[in-house]
Parts: sequence; structure tokens; C-alpha cells
Amino acid sequence: MNDTNPLPQISMADCQPVPVFNCHVILSPSDADGRRTGRVANLAGITATGVTERDLLTSVMKQFKAVIQQYIREEKPIPFVDPPETPRVGEVERFIPVHL
Repeated sequence: MNDTNPLPQISMADCQPVPVFNCHVILSPSDADGRRTGRVANLAGITATGVTERDLLTSVMKQFKAVIQQYIREEKPIPFVDPPETPRVGEVERFIPVHL
């Protein structure tokens, strides 16, 4: 069989890996109004609140991604907190891989 229209092939040099960063989030229990607060444990200054965990995590991830992209654009080192903050009594952790 002769293929007169072969698929283009790319080399490994053409591929750039997508950066992935770990977003470590600590969630508080719900307050009297049913709202929860979340904070990023491995990058200071990022917090959000929400009625559902999904809304809260979506907000946190958007902020996390924007902050990381800004550091990369400015060619500055990302000031990850090491070791990350640990949860207090009643709090839970979520680990989210964030692709840029």
C-alpha cells in the first residue's frame, strides 16, 4: 500500500512539556451560613470562600494559576512554602495538579 498523503510527524524537539504545579489546599469546616474557606498551603496569600467545595476549589485554582503564570512571565522564582502549612483540627486537605 502506498500512502501519498502521510500524516506529518513531529520530533521530540517540537514538543514542549506542559508545566504542572501542585496546589495544596486546606479547607475549613462549613460556618453557620454553610460557607467554607480554603487557603493554599504551599503558596502564601491565596484564599477563597464558597458554598460548595467545587466553587471554592475552582476559585483557588484560578488564583493559583494566575499567580504562577505571573512569576513565570516575570522570570522570578516561585516562592513555594516548604514545608507547606498543615491543617488545623477539623480542616481537610486537597491536592490538585494545576496545568498551565
